[in-house]
Amino acid sequence: MAHAAAMPALFSSLPYESIANQSQSLLANTVAEGNIMVIIVLSGGNDGLNTVIPLNMLSELNKIRSSVMLPDNKILPLKGTELGLHPSLTGLQSLHTENRLKVIQSVSYPNPSYSHFRAMDIWNSASDSLKYVNSGWAARYLEQKHPNFPDAYPTELYPHPLALEIGWNSSLLFTGNKAFTSVVSSNPNDFYEIINEFDNLYPSTPMGEKLKYLQLMGKQSNVYGKVLKETYAKGTNYTFPRTNLADQLKIVSKLISGGLNTRIYKVEIGGFDTHGNQVDTADKTKGTHADLLKDIDEAVSAFMKSLDAMNKSDRVVGMCISEFGRTVQSNSTSGTDHGTVSPIILFGNKLDTSVGGVNPIIPPNTNYQYEMDRQFDFRQVYSSLITQWMGGNKILSKDILFNDFTSIPIIKAAYIDSDEDGVTDPFDLCPDTPLGTLVDINGCPVFTLPVTNYKIEVVGTTCAGTNNGAVKLTIENTNYTYNLTVKGPNKFEKIITIPKGNNTASVAGLVLGDYSVLATIDGQKNYQQAFDLKITEPPTLSVQSSINISNQTIDLKLSGSIEYRVQVNEASYRVNGPKWTGTLPTGAVKIQVNTDLPCQGMHKEEFFFSEEVKAYPNPTTGPFHVLVHGLDTQVDISILNLQGASLQKNSYFVDASREVALDISDVPVGTYLIKVQGNSVDQQIKIAKT
Repeated sequence: MAHAAAMPALFSSLPYESIANQSQSLLANTVAEGNIMVIIVLSGGNDGLNTVIPLNMLSELNKIRSSVMLPDNKILPLKGTELGLHPSLTGLQSLHTENRLKVIQSVSYPNPSYSHFRAMDIWNSASDSLKYVNSGWAARYLEQKHPNFPDAYPTELYPHPLALEIGWNSSLLFTGNKAFTSVVSSNPNDFYEIINEFDNLYPSTPMGEKLKYLQLMGKQSNVYGKVLKETYAKGTNYTFPRTNLADQLKIVSKLISGGLNTRIYKVEIGGFDTHGNQVDTADKTKGTHADLLKDIDEAVSAFMKSLDAMNKSDRVVGMCISEFGRTVQSNSTSGTDHGTVSPIILFGNKLDTSVGGVNPIIPPNTNYQYEMDRQFDFRQVYSSLITQWMGGNKILSKDILFNDFTSIPIIKAAYIDSDEDGVTDPFDLCPDTPLGTLVDINGCPVFTLPVTNYKIEVVGTTCAGTNNGAVKLTIENTNYTYNLTVKGPNKFEKIITIPKGNNTASVAGLVLGDYSVLATIDGQKNYQQAFDLKITEPPTLSVQSSINISNQTIDLKLSGSIEYRVQVNEASYRVNGPKWTGTLPTGAVKIQVNTDLPCQGMHKEEFFFSEEVKAYPNPTTGPFHVLVHGLDTQVDISILNLQGASLQKNSYFVDASREVALDISDVPVGTYLIKVQGNSVDQQIKIAKT
């Protein structure tokens, strides 16, 4: 749980809204699209001399690495260079022809390590070989760009993961000084919540701080996992071969097409530790290394085709790295051993595709200990990507990589945007604008505020021919004086000022129709923000009533307005809210409900609420009593047959006992209705004469 997520698809429910905020640069946040870096790790130590072959050294190479060297006529030439590619790399050859492939030759670092684990740690941490660093260069870059990560993340501007590793394990590359900066997923479609939603308070103790961090990571993992699943579901399934690397890049492709704006992705392919059987002795263009390179070639080619199809290939630069190269001399088991330098291969639409460096020199009569000279430190590549593609400057690069490194042309100058403001350096008159700053066409800051700074509510509707409409305006940032111009039908125009330090204003007396609100700020000449709203007729009044006989009350459920007028007989009430309960009078009841707006209509209902009446004994042989509750002193009592015909009707005095004695001895045996009526009584009782 400590890493968001060191297990597959362990990703929660921090609230956020993914809104397109107009006040932010297109490259400054994960809401909007920006540059993407895809790192492909060739794990095990790739044989660079059989991947990118110096054609002017074929004679010497055939001598010193005879057991693995490719046939000269099978090598794929790169037009305009003295380099060739392994015959498995036809797709990369095509990318080079399209000016979308760059080779940087002989990359390593001083005092190289021959240990797989230590060497990869050095590449991930970007440290000197004799210095141990516990953080990764990509994580340090992300922490510099996002100093409030992870505590304040995700946010409205950064709702998507900053980095994503496809696989099962987290790497040192994304291990920051404060936290892990990536999400790990093997299948974004398999999202489930890592923890239930909770928000506990912990003490400011070492244990409490650890628990706070675990809670934050769990919540963050759930949110990012939900985002991944949603964008993955929206993405397009492009055609990819069925290999492990292709499956990983297919996930990246689908996430990008689905709208995920994560900036750095990492995928990996293993198996390059080819000490033996690197080639098929019967055909050296085949074998383990050829199969691995074919996987890379097909996966990268499919990836670029998918980016082309979704029109997003301009956004992506890919980089293939390995922890070290292989020996110049081949060994006796048709393989190569751990070496030092190896080429870095990059792909993308905006690359400066000139070859970095020159062909290595392979002197005659070399021995097993010979290593080619290093031409570039791998941190030069990182630094160049930071400053040319990832929106950093030399100061940021030095902070991340612990030193200054000479730049290599990787991105064409016309596409470099050092401050990530959306204006490339050749046209940027303000080259150091802070991350997230909105700029003009010259790259210079423009004053702005987020759309969410304003809340405009219609708080009063109106009927046709009246002007009861009203609008409430609320400002979040109260550091400025706002002028709000409201325009509407019949040439209506009103200017409202909200002084600095205040946050609300309202406009009343509005008729039906469409309105606009234009916000300006004193002292900010070029700033304005416009909104549209509509004053409409209110909904029809709706009333649902229910009577509680035992309590003698009526409950009303009201909708259509905020305030209502309820009248019960002669009593009148003002009601605020959707519910009202009132006591019912006995006898005839007239309910009337309306609002201040006649077009909402009026609710009326009339009924008789009767006092309780009982008869006993029932059945009777003749004599019986009628019990009349209430205050009536006189009632009319009728005896009816079941067809409703009246057999007798008389008026009776009701004394303090509330009982009236009756006798139906002269009435034939049968079932009858006793109807009792008075000022507060109107009921029928069924009795049986036996």
